[in-house]
Amino acid sequence: MVYVPHLFLSALLAALLALFPCSAALAASQPAKQAEQIQAVWPIPALAAPKTAQVSPSSSADSAVSTSVKDKKTVAVAPSPEAGKKQTSSDTQKAEAAHARGDFLKARDIWQKLAREGDSTAMNSLGLLYDRGQGVEPDEGRALHWFARAAHAGDPAGMSNYGRLLEQKDPMEAARWLDMAARRGSPEAQYNLGMFYEHGRGVLQNDSTAAAWYSRAAALQQTEALARLGHFYRIGRGVEKNSARAALLLYAAAMQGNESAIEELKDMAKEGPERPAAVLFGRRLDDTDRPTMRVALRKAHVAVKREKNSYICDLYDVHKAVPGASEMALCYGPGKAAPLGFVKIDYPAPDKDTNARILRMAEERFGPPSAGEGEDARLWNLGSVVVATQHMPEQKQISLMYMVPGVYHKTQRP
Repeated sequence: MVYVPHLFLSALLAALLALFPCSAALAASQPAKQAEQIQAVWPIPALAAPKTAQVSPSSSADSAVSTSVKDKKTVAVAPSPEAGKKQTSSDTQKAEAAHARGDFLKARDIWQKLAREGDSTAMNSLGLLYDRGQGVEPDEGRALHWFARAAHAGDPAGMSNYGRLLEQKDPMEAARWLDMAARRGSPEAQYNLGMFYEHGRGVLQNDSTAAAWYSRAAALQQTEALARLGHFYRIGRGVEKNSARAALLLYAAAMQGNESAIEELKDMAKEGPERPAAVLFGRRLDDTDRPTMRVALRKAHVAVKREKNSYICDLYDVHKAVPGASEMALCYGPGKAAPLGFVKIDYPAPDKDTNARILRMAEERFGPPSAGEGEDARLWNLGSVVVATQHMPEQKQISLMYMVPGVYHKTQRP
């Protein structure tokens, strides 16, 4: 198995715990438990309760509401099992399956039936169909209607989407609904409300409060919040400046394909110590692909364990080509070009001395790490490539990994 799990998770959460003591607990909690913990320890005063007026379905220009063009707002799609009347029938599964295969009209028909029976998740799903124009003409008036019904039925995703669409029409009311959804554990609402506080949209502008909301969403792995909070730590906005925390947060967002985080990592690398380019077997890893690497490895007489285009990763026996190493995996992005996204080189590490030697080797090559976790994990931000070590004591192995953020998120399990 060459797929790499999320690295530096405990260090990442440590950055969030500095703002919110129960972030780690929330990250592992179910939605109902999250809401209970939030109500118990939340340090930010709640906004006034939102209005209770319903929105009628309409496709007229008067009821259409545009989303923000200045800042990206995220859409809440995850179901909330704790809110509203829920159906556990096969109809729900049929609707989800139809939507997944692109049969939006069938999904709409089933969700309409469930919505009439009081299923608030179905109401939110109908809102998303009209919001995105999936199988229907885009209609923000109808989207707003279904999001309103889901919100008033107590569905956090519906509250979040209702607040998102209300932004231009009534930012204060939008902020109130986002606040309610955020306190029920919706990471999208937490991120969007952070944007409201950052820009003073419907609330008083407050960088510290924005950072706190971003921290809650980031603790739940919300990609845009990870990127935004990383930026705040980088420049010291709303939080104390901390380059290591910034690198960890931006790294986590970049590995999920967030473009702003990818670019900010490049900017941070330019500001930091000079580091060598990531080069293996004569090829720059941020500018190569599967055919090119295969040629380079053949010239280096590297033993092939697997080279099949039907797999995401090629595998090689490198104990002769890379001193001290045993196996190397090179994983590629999709398409005919198949750009390189990830390299993992495994080193046997039967004892602490061997593990320490591999870490010293990496530090001698790349310099002081940009961030780390414990005694065994290190991360180097080279800009267009991120290098990291991962120690697996149970397997008596340490791995040196090269990740190209612009491609890595497109790779899959082999």
